[in-house]
Amino acid sequence: MTIVIATPLASSWQHVHADWWQDDQGNDIHRVEIDGDALYHCHHAGSPLPWDAVTTSLGEAMAIASRTPEHRCTTP
Repeated sequence: MTIVIATPLASSWQHVHADWWQDDQGNDIHRVEIDGDALYHCHHAGSPLPWDAVTTSLGEAMAIASRTPEHRCTTP
């Protein structure tokens, strides 16, 4: 089965292999197919959680994973 994703990648994201993307900050996105539906699990670098968000599109996953997560914010 061949899956084509027609979402342009932002310059800071690298398509590591078929179901995994990583940005220059160490954030990861993993694509998982469940019952024919694609889900994108976002993991922020340094987060103790297995994933920080789940989306249904790569573009949305990149937008969420590119944000600075709360555990990395330096403001009080």
